[in-house]
Amino acid sequence: MDISFASAALRPPVLDGTNYSLWKVKIRYYIKSFDERAWQRVINGWTPPVVMDQEGDKRPKPEIDWAADEVQNSNHNSRALNAIFTSVDMNMFSLITNSTSAKSAWDILQCHCEGSESVRRTRLRLLTSKFEMMRMEKSESILEYDRRLREIANEAFSAGEAISSERLVSKILRSLPERFNIKICAIDEAKDTSKMSVKILSAHYARLR
Repeated sequence: MDISFASAALRPPVLDGTNYSLWKVKIRYYIKSFDERAWQRVINGWTPPVVMDQEGDKRPKPEIDWAADEVQNSNHNSRALNAIFTSVDMNMFSLITNSTSAKSAWDILQCHCEGSESVRRTRLRLLTSKFEMMRMEKSESILEYDRRLREIANEAFSAGEAISSERLVSKILRSLPERFNIKICAIDEAKDTSKMSVKILSAHYARLR
């Protein structure tokens, strides 16, 4: 496969301020596809190497004197930062144009699009509450209901909390209409639902209809 074609296929959508949840997931794996260590620079940050002068003050270390690992860390930061720079529109870019580290750019965009940490925690609580209160509609199939639940799960993931497949299956079984209780018992007897995917659950449900 042509490398440039593969890179273009992997490239995330351009962040315009309205699609942050989708962009955040895709840019993460886009950066990781370059090198896992590039993503580590987004998480852990990067600062240019420094040296101590004769007065004991820190000053930037000349690039020509950088050690091999310092050059490598700089390259990983540059790759991650370039990926972010080229995956945002001009309005978003204006917020991070002075960033020299991938982490700084990432944190600025996250704060702008998602708000402060307290705002994100509040959003996560609302999503969790919405997830727990959701019920299956009479006209829905399990897969259709699962699709609605996964939309919330995806939002929760972007806010910092993953909802496992096991939890999704448990939620579906707990929130099916009462008329399906006999079928749920049959499924429980046939399979260990703690290890069951939603797809398998749906297949069992279809056979018991």
